[in-house]
Amino acid sequence: MIEKIKGYINEVIAYWRVPATGDSVAYKEYLMLSVGWLGMRLATVFGIAFAVNNPFTAMTLHMTHRDLLIFGYICTAIGYAISPLNAYIIDNLHSRDGKYRVFVKLAVPSGILSLFALFFPYEKMGYVPMVISLFLIGQIQGYVQNWYSTGVSNLVFVISPNSQERVRIMTVSSLIHNFAPTLTGLLIPVLSDVLADGDLYNIKTYRMIYPVIIVIGVIMSMAAYYGVSERIVVPKSRVTKVGLIDALKAVSKNKLFWIKCSDNWNNFMEDSKNVLMQWLFYYGKIGSMTTYGIMETLSYNSSMWAMIFSPWLIDKLGKKGFKLTKNVLQIFITLGLALTYKKGLAFIFIFFFLNRFWETSEVIDRAMESDIRDYQQYISGERIDGSFGVVDTYVGGAVGAVTNLFVPWVYKRNGFDGTDYTVLNVYNENGTFNSGNVLYTLLDKLLKISLVGAIIDVLPWFLYDLTETDQKAVVRVVRLRSAVEDKKAGLLEDEVYCEACEALNGMNKYIDKEKLNKIKEDSTLGKKEIKAKNKEIKHHNEEIEIAEFLRRELNRYGTSFGTELIKLCRLMAESQAGSTETDFEKTAVSLPQGECKEERTLRSDAIGMARAVKRSAKEIEKHPESAVEEISADDYENLFNLPEETKEQRAEKRMLIKDANRRRNRYGKVMKPYIWAQRQVMLADAYENIDLFTADYPQAKQRLDEKRLQEKKAADEAAAKRRSEAQARRLKKQAK
Repeated sequence: MIEKIKGYINEVIAYWRVPATGDSVAYKEYLMLSVGWLGMRLATVFGIAFAVNNPFTAMTLHMTHRDLLIFGYICTAIGYAISPLNAYIIDNLHSRDGKYRVFVKLAVPSGILSLFALFFPYEKMGYVPMVISLFLIGQIQGYVQNWYSTGVSNLVFVISPNSQERVRIMTVSSLIHNFAPTLTGLLIPVLSDVLADGDLYNIKTYRMIYPVIIVIGVIMSMAAYYGVSERIVVPKSRVTKVGLIDALKAVSKNKLFWIKCSDNWNNFMEDSKNVLMQWLFYYGKIGSMTTYGIMETLSYNSSMWAMIFSPWLIDKLGKKGFKLTKNVLQIFITLGLALTYKKGLAFIFIFFFLNRFWETSEVIDRAMESDIRDYQQYISGERIDGSFGVVDTYVGGAVGAVTNLFVPWVYKRNGFDGTDYTVLNVYNENGTFNSGNVLYTLLDKLLKISLVGAIIDVLPWFLYDLTETDQKAVVRVVRLRSAVEDKKAGLLEDEVYCEACEALNGMNKYIDKEKLNKIKEDSTLGKKEIKAKNKEIKHHNEEIEIAEFLRRELNRYGTSFGTELIKLCRLMAESQAGSTETDFEKTAVSLPQGECKEERTLRSDAIGMARAVKRSAKEIEKHPESAVEEISADDYENLFNLPEETKEQRAEKRMLIKDANRRRNRYGKVMKPYIWAQRQVMLADAYENIDLFTADYPQAKQRLDEKRLQEKKAADEAAAKRRSEAQARRLKKQAK
């Protein structure tokens, strides 16, 4: 174990500034993302939400359940209205800061709004003015805070195209940023004992603790902006505008996405038990709030161990197997809690510890979501991120509108109407037993509901069919397509090109090989040798599957369907923009149905693009001069390099970039069907002459190796200089 720890430390030192071979991210960037994420969670620890069990609006300010539900529905309706705008911004915002880094800069305004929301004098107002103030302030603060948190947390989706590397990054960052709820979970209950006589739901407790946490969090979160790079595998030459309707249609056909959503939508049942420990301490008086804070902190931190082992579990079980294992265990944990929670604090602690031990959503759920987005890019040809949120908001909001009524209904059926909280008190103010309390009856019902929810949670994951091998193959295909497009446009970088060529070399190496069986027993080999051999066999078999996947990609235009598709695409690509002489839609509808999911998706895309030709013609007719005005990728990139030393230069630069974005968006919208057709033709020609595509690989590989060697040398020299300076300071200090 000591040797392994030393080896890991040496690896971190060696690859602190420069990533290891085969990786995309150096360890320094792991730390910067983790610190930034921790800061974001501290900075957003306070927010205004309208839910039945919300600590601030429900428990502290005592909004009624009826009003909480009403305002919750209003917030859902507002979310419906602005969700398409949010999706459009994410999928089409062209910023030098990247797709998500640009939103990290909202840290400061988000922190200011949180402090304002925290110190607003709600308690001095009448009930109606208080509720209206909560709603208005909460909407403004929540909108800015949501963009800020989205910017930081979604960086993990684009920090690396490698799924296994993303899992490692998620594991490290989760271990660090989950310290935020650990800190607040311990401080608030303990300080409520010291400052407010154990009154956990006291606004003074919030105002004495949260401001310092928010300010520290805002400062820390900027590490994610200055220290993290985005690495989306998207062609630099791509200018197609991602239409909201098209994106929604594409996402709505993604089965994997719906499986992931259904898991979240069931949380209203499974999470019903989560109030148990807090309610037993606060209303049942089974112990002091300090004891509660300690138990809450220790049990919450149990998830750290599962997060540490998540990469290993994912490697052994796969993401689907890990998810199923986690959900099945939740059934037995909930059952154990239901049978024992009245028998003492020890049982409550044990089962909450186990429950949170497996609460690894930060790792497994985000890892699966990243894979789902990669798969969406593979099947649709466009990098779509924002529209996932729109579909989830619309459908999830509709589901939530119904399910949000369930818990209040259960409460009311069991004697708690959401207005009289005294019915939850097991003891009266004078310490006598409250015979009219409904606490334990209500908790029994909530545990039964959680058990049913845990059972239901298992079912959808049997349909999840994206394997770890499939995900690796998908990323290699996306890299290949991007490299083909960028090489044609003259914008290809050596790193992307070499990755594409190495994927093709791997295909050629493994395509004709046979799969091997794992070794179960071999008297000539020791256990470690068998384990090492089986690891090699697993890699061998995986590469064979990936090779077959890549071969299907190269042959996608050589099938009976592909041949007819390319005929249509050549006609569209060679036609004059705006011309409607040829009925492309008729030809597209007559295409073969396709023999696999990829071909059926392409057929659907072809029909959609053929219909889009008519819309393009109408747009060109309206704006004949500016509709097809193109700006090259080179010219667009050069705008960001313009000087901005003076106020006039900065203003001119912003105006030019804004105008360029407008022109690119208009061009992408009008020319979308023609660009799509040209892209298919380009890929077909490149796949047919793949040897010509890979001809420059030796020279590109040499340049890339030299560049990486120079970067490694510079990093080593900088590290040596830092060590030398540190040693000089120590010697100087000793001399004094």
